[in-house]
Amino acid sequence: MNAVEQTRELETQLWQGALDQRIAALSQLCAQLGVRPHRGTNCHIHTSESFSVFRSPAEAVWQAAREGIAVLGINDHYTVAGHEEFRRACNVAEIAAGFSLEAVAVDRDAAVAGLKLNDPDNPRRIYLCGKGITQYPADTTTEMRNLARMRAALDRRNREMTGKVVELFKDRLGADGPTWENVVALTPRGNATERHVAFAVLLRLRELATQQGKPLAEIMAALCGSTPPAAGDDATLQIFLRAKLLKAGAPCFVREDPDAFVSVADLRGIFLAYGSIPTYPVLGNPVLAGEQNIETLLDRLESMGFYSVEVIPTRNTRERLGEIVSAARRRWWPVFNGTEHNTPESRPLLDPFALDPEFEPWFRQSTALLLGHQRLVAQGKQGFVDLQGTPTISDPKARFEYLSQAGQFDSGPAHEAA
Repeated sequence: MNAVEQTRELETQLWQGALDQRIAALSQLCAQLGVRPHRGTNCHIHTSESFSVFRSPAEAVWQAAREGIAVLGINDHYTVAGHEEFRRACNVAEIAAGFSLEAVAVDRDAAVAGLKLNDPDNPRRIYLCGKGITQYPADTTTEMRNLARMRAALDRRNREMTGKVVELFKDRLGADGPTWENVVALTPRGNATERHVAFAVLLRLRELATQQGKPLAEIMAALCGSTPPAAGDDATLQIFLRAKLLKAGAPCFVREDPDAFVSVADLRGIFLAYGSIPTYPVLGNPVLAGEQNIETLLDRLESMGFYSVEVIPTRNTRERLGEIVSAARRRWWPVFNGTEHNTPESRPLLDPFALDPEFEPWFRQSTALLLGHQRLVAQGKQGFVDLQGTPTISDPKARFEYLSQAGQFDSGPAHEAA
């Protein structure tokens, strides 16, 4: 086996092998890199534990190692199941690790006002994150029971949508559709999402196209009643299928169970139970009514007990990103940056703005604050906020500087691999 073949075999083990095998394969791969860059931050990626192009947390870390990223953060939906693998993988790759969680709440005040925040399709829903997890509460706590109830409701909805998809396949194609077992098989622990349902549909359509000797676009159009994008990649086709089959008004749509969502206060409580920093992801593009005035948005967040925001820079123009970062800096609020990677699309972990001189310093200091929160709490000291969500230092500037200093990380042009 030559060197290229050996590398490919090791890369396959990153997602096919057992946990210890994945970590061992990553260790061997990182040993091949030698001196590599060590710069840039990404505090928000999804892995296979929710939905992602990455088939395991170790595979995500391997891409980060190849790109020379200094800090990487896991941020899966409704689960922390990937944290242990991610921790071990980042340790092997000598990448500082951030640990977070994402979920959706109902903002009843926004719903009454018809105000859209960071969900373009729903005035009542709001995406929130807990950044810098420092503890893992018992399943018997109120917060973890709330989280389990949310996941169970989402699971029921996804099962029901899959059942509707099966019926649609029979009605429109005269063929069997993807089963719930096919959907769950795309996950490591059964944490299926709407994206998994859409992807299972795409895989089944490809099977039928091969079996029947027909173009995929023809079969997809027959199922959806609409022609898919020409030469679409997996990510594009999955988005098309979700829109045509699973979204509101589509034939397989199922309305969300109220149990799938808790209030903003209750979701903030879940994040605090994990010892993390409750954080609001600013959508940025499109600019929705609830985010149009950044200062007003930050005032509203502060009234709800949030003192940090997050951005996905690739969803923003330079001008809009500048507005968000500038407003946060004036308040000494951290701004965490990330790329999500929650589609089948393969793309860099360092987005075009991650190393931009206008934004990189604040992203780096904010990431250091996140790491400082994790480190200080691990030492039995106070982090950015306490377990009730109260800022530990009343002066925002002093708090920011203290936490970011505590979390300083190695960042330079090159890094010698172990």
